[in-house]
Amino acid sequence: MELLMAGVIVAAVIFAGSNGFHDAALTIGNAVVGRALSPKWALGLAVVFNFIGALLGEGIAIVVANQIIRFSGMSTDIILTCILIAFVSATIWSLFTYYLALPVSSTHCLIGGLLGAGLILGFTFDSLEFFDSVILPLLISPVLGFFLAWGLTLLLSKIFASTPSKPLFRGARMVDSVLTASLSLVHGIQDAQKTAALVMVAILAVDTMPHSELAVVEISWPVRITIALALALGTGLSGWRVVRTLSVRMARLDPVKSAAADATASVLMYAAALIMRVPVSLTFVLGSAILGTQYAGRQGHPRARYFIPMFAGWLLTIPAAALLAVTIGVIVIAAGQ
Repeated sequence: MELLMAGVIVAAVIFAGSNGFHDAALTIGNAVVGRALSPKWALGLAVVFNFIGALLGEGIAIVVANQIIRFSGMSTDIILTCILIAFVSATIWSLFTYYLALPVSSTHCLIGGLLGAGLILGFTFDSLEFFDSVILPLLISPVLGFFLAWGLTLLLSKIFASTPSKPLFRGARMVDSVLTASLSLVHGIQDAQKTAALVMVAILAVDTMPHSELAVVEISWPVRITIALALALGTGLSGWRVVRTLSVRMARLDPVKSAAADATASVLMYAAALIMRVPVSLTFVLGSAILGTQYAGRQGHPRARYFIPMFAGWLLTIPAAALLAVTIGVIVIAAGQ
């Protein structure tokens, strides 16, 4: 049991690091492309605010740990094995898609891993809660991101139609530098909670009697700090492959459109984290917001050969991570017999 628990903690730290490595540069990509911030300053800002955000809030963690997946009634070893398999499969898919320069959701990597592990190890899921907290946000958030960014860009283009480009772009860059910090903060709030929630489930499974009712009521500070440090470290090591897909290849962004996309993503992410308390992907929201800016005001340059594979990656993430988890689970079960 001790070895399994250690494996869960190590896997959680690696997943949180890969999460920061894969996703965090997205929070600063538009600002860097729009020349609001230099890459060095933007990355430093992301590291700091991702760390701070990872220490805040726990509403999403409670939903993930207590309402979507039913861990109660299972043996401690099975619970730990399920969580370990989920982290491993989610990390593999996250790094694989990073290699392909495809923006995917680390949230849905983890959800898919849990689904696959639960399927092979006999866990049950609250199907209604899963639909309300995972599937609906998956479907609705990109649509909202697209139309809100489209509307905001159209509004800004009308308000500032007579403003010369130079002062307009200078002001937009100043706004976008603030929005970069805001996005990094909410990325930490959203993404760290799910990882921390599963670590807390593992700790409770070890500390309580087998087959007992498990209920996560708070995230301990040692867990918060550990996951926050891993997320911040991954952010600091973050590469630019996915950023180039979203902010350079998929669309052509000027500073106003960069700020509009970042503002839209920031509002939706905070609403999901603090009001609705549902896990929402920054990748989904920001990617669709960037596309929305391309169809408003001065015509943009969306490139289908980049955003069509991106949508395919979004749709495949949950089933692909689940299939990976099933495969790993079958190997684990066969090795234990």
